[in-house]
Amino acid sequence: MFGAAYAVLGMGIASSDTLLAQSESKPGSWRGQSITEFTPEENARMDWRVVNDGVMGGLSEGNVDFTEAGTMKFQGKLSLENNGGFTTARSGDVDLNLSNDLGLLLMVKGDGRTYEARLDSDAKFRGNAVSFAGQIPTTKGQWQQVKIPFSEFRGSFRGTDLPDAVLNPAAIKRVWILLGDKKQGSFDLEVDWIRTYGKGQGNFTEQKETTEVSVAKAEVVKKAEKKSASFKDNSLIATAVADGRFTILKQALDAAGLTTFFQWDDPLTVFAPTDEAFAKLPDGVLEDLLRPENKQKLIALLSYHVSTGANGLGDALKAKEVSTIEGSPVEFSFSDGKVRVNGAALIDADVQCSDGVIHVIDSVLVPSQLEIKTVLSFISAAD
Repeated sequence: MFGAAYAVLGMGIASSDTLLAQSESKPGSWRGQSITEFTPEENARMDWRVVNDGVMGGLSEGNVDFTEAGTMKFQGKLSLENNGGFTTARSGDVDLNLSNDLGLLLMVKGDGRTYEARLDSDAKFRGNAVSFAGQIPTTKGQWQQVKIPFSEFRGSFRGTDLPDAVLNPAAIKRVWILLGDKKQGSFDLEVDWIRTYGKGQGNFTEQKETTEVSVAKAEVVKKAEKKSASFKDNSLIATAVADGRFTILKQALDAAGLTTFFQWDDPLTVFAPTDEAFAKLPDGVLEDLLRPENKQKLIALLSYHVSTGANGLGDALKAKEVSTIEGSPVEFSFSDGKVRVNGAALIDADVQCSDGVIHVIDSVLVPSQLEIKTVLSFISAAD
C-alpha cells in the first residue's frame, strides 16, 4: 500500500502533494465522518445529478449510476467542441459541518485521468457560490484511497481562480466530482465512498444555523466541540516538536512538504535523527538539501527514515530489518553494547504516539546506494 505512497511523495504523481495510497483490497483504517457510502437511502438524500457543459453550449455527456455493490459510477464522454470541456456529478443541497476533521478521503477506481473533488461552502463571489477544488489522480483499473487536506482546496468561479477565497469546512453546502482535464474522449470513474479523515484534529467551529436545530443535533455538536477543546495532540509530529531535539528534522520535513504525510490514519514508524545527528553531516550538505530545487533529493533521504506500521524495537530486532517508504530496508543489530539502526546508535526506543512510534537515533540514515560522504556529489550530479 505505501509503496505507492512514496511514489506520490517523491515522484510527483500528485503535483499538489495530495496523498494517495493504492491497495488491491479496500483499506479499513479510518477515523473521520462518513459523507456518503452510496446506500440507497443516502443516494436519495444526497440527490446526485449530472451537470454537463451543455449549460454553456458544450457537448460533453456524463451519466451517474449506482451499483448493487454500493458504489457510484460516473461515466460518459468529454467533448471539447463548442468551447466545452467539463462534466460534473454533484449532490443536491447539503448542510455538513466537517470542521472537526482535516480533509476529504475518497475511495475511487478510475481510468488514469485526473478528476476534481469539489466543495461549496458559504464563500461567495458576486453573490454566487465559490467552488473549491482538490485533485483526484487515478490509476487505470485500480482502487485508490485519495486524501485531500481542506487546506489544499482552491477556490474558483466559472473558470476564474479566486486565490483569496477560503473554504469553510463548517458550512459545506454541496459535494461534487468534476472532470475538466481538457482531454477529449470517454471517461470512467467509480466511487466507493466519500469521507473525511483526521477526526478531532481540525479546527472545530460550531455552524451557524438559519433554522431551529433539533435537540439531537445540538447534542452531537456539543460533544464534538468538547472533544475538540480537550484534544491533546500526541501525534508523531507534535511529539517530535515538543521533545525539542528534532528542530532540524521538522525543518527538513517542512521543506520537503512531508508534514501532511504524517497525518495519515495508518500508523508509521519514524527513525528520528536528533539535531546533533544532523550536525555530523559534512559541511554544506544540509544547506544544499534544504534548497527548493533539491526537494526531491531531500524527500528521498527523509523517506528512508520512515516505515509503515508501528514497529516496536523487539519486533524489529527479531526481524533484523524493516522496509522503509524509500524502498530500501534498514537493519537492526546489537554491537558495542548498543542497538544500532544501520550504523546509527539507538538513543531512545519505542516512543509511543497516537499515530505510530519514534525511535531516536544519533546519525542520519542514508540509503545503501548513497554513501554519506558522497551526498554532496549526489546533489550536484542530479542537478
